[in-house]
Amino acid sequence: MLEEASPLLGGQQKATPKWVSIYWLSTVVFCLSTAGSILNVPLTQLIEDNICSRYAQQGTPTERHCKTDDIQSELAYLNGNLSLVEAVVGLFVAFPFGVLADRVGRKPVMILSVIGASLALAWELAVIAFPKIVRVQAILAGPLFTVVGGGNTVLLANLYSIASDLVTQSDRASAFFLMAFSSLAGASLGPALSVKLMETFSPWVAAFASFFVNLIALIPLFSIPETLSILKPASTTANDNIGSEESHPNTFKFCLSQSFQLLIVSFASLKSYSIILVLATFLTVAPEILGTSQFMAQYISKRFGLSLARTGYLLTLRGVIHMVVLLFILPLLSKLLLQYRNPAVKDLILARASVAFAAVGALCMAAPQIGMVMVGLAVHSLGSGLTALCRSLATSYVAPQDTSKLNTAIGIVETTGSLLAGPALAWLFETGMRLGGMSLGLPYFGLAGSFVFCLIDLLFVQIPSSEGASASD
Repeated sequence: MLEEASPLLGGQQKATPKWVSIYWLSTVVFCLSTAGSILNVPLTQLIEDNICSRYAQQGTPTERHCKTDDIQSELAYLNGNLSLVEAVVGLFVAFPFGVLADRVGRKPVMILSVIGASLALAWELAVIAFPKIVRVQAILAGPLFTVVGGGNTVLLANLYSIASDLVTQSDRASAFFLMAFSSLAGASLGPALSVKLMETFSPWVAAFASFFVNLIALIPLFSIPETLSILKPASTTANDNIGSEESHPNTFKFCLSQSFQLLIVSFASLKSYSIILVLATFLTVAPEILGTSQFMAQYISKRFGLSLARTGYLLTLRGVIHMVVLLFILPLLSKLLLQYRNPAVKDLILARASVAFAAVGALCMAAPQIGMVMVGLAVHSLGSGLTALCRSLATSYVAPQDTSKLNTAIGIVETTGSLLAGPALAWLFETGMRLGGMSLGLPYFGLAGSFVFCLIDLLFVQIPSSEGASASD
């Protein structure tokens, strides 16, 4: 492991291989983020075209004719219900695959997760491609393919678990920042590439590009070390709650039968009131992602009359600001705060500041002027480190051998937030269109409110007693 006194990226020779592995992890995150951000706008465009063609009396409808309230409402609810189905499937499969990853290894499960996500996308594109054979609502069956590997919830949980295994607590936030930066780099490149492909060719070319970039993530994934073997000796001598599990077969059926019991044990082991509060902040992850990506493209296109393709430039702007925050601002503030505070206190201070910026930015994005929306997007982006900070803070409450269970629990909390995020944003959007005026910004008033509750939540968080002994907050 890296020494506690190691510099940000590790100065000792023995630390180098572990940071190389962090770079590989970040490459996987970059590929997945790029694939997802390439897909957001063209998929919305393809679904909108499919819905709009049913309303058209004759000929091919233009994008302007597709901006009626009825079509936009149906589009919003379809996207919202798609995220709902993804969340429901994720809740059923996330923990069993998390347990399976703790038994047979993280890499095999992550590979299955990428394959399952690719199958889901292939189904959605196939449904849209044959509108005369299958109704577009059939895309809601796409997330069912994520039963292969558990989907993004399991994939991200294992990526962060490996990162947690490889670095010490003082370097953990830096590793998470690097992975978050890679995600945002992909989120910056993806929309710009998507816009170029849509304007030069068609939304279909952009959608297929997303599919292949998602598969490319398998290449760096094979270069990531399996860290389960590092923790097995420690967990074997530690007499944890599943000490006799070696006698059981490494089958998915066994993991499924034990998952509910282990889910209860995992949450019961989070004895600190504060870690429950930290976990609650992850409920805002899904609404924030939806509200600043696919849904934002539809919102801006409808409210300000921009084409869906052009909204991709705003998504690129968001990603660039996020990168600046994660590459320069947060590491600098982290280094400064570590001179006076321990890692857990530092994470808590920065998390509170991040969620405050996110709330103010979301409030500005509800404004009726496109300029104010852009300002709000920039301010909101200053809070882009919130998830990485809260994830790092949460790991300070658990033993190293429990980080995989913690990250799976975080994924389940995020997925729980997804259950309401899509339908809630769609309902607020429909209500705003019906009421008109300032009410069109209702989705972002709601998003701002969720961040305010998150800030109040973090104000009651206390750092672990072992951490608090070294620094007073």
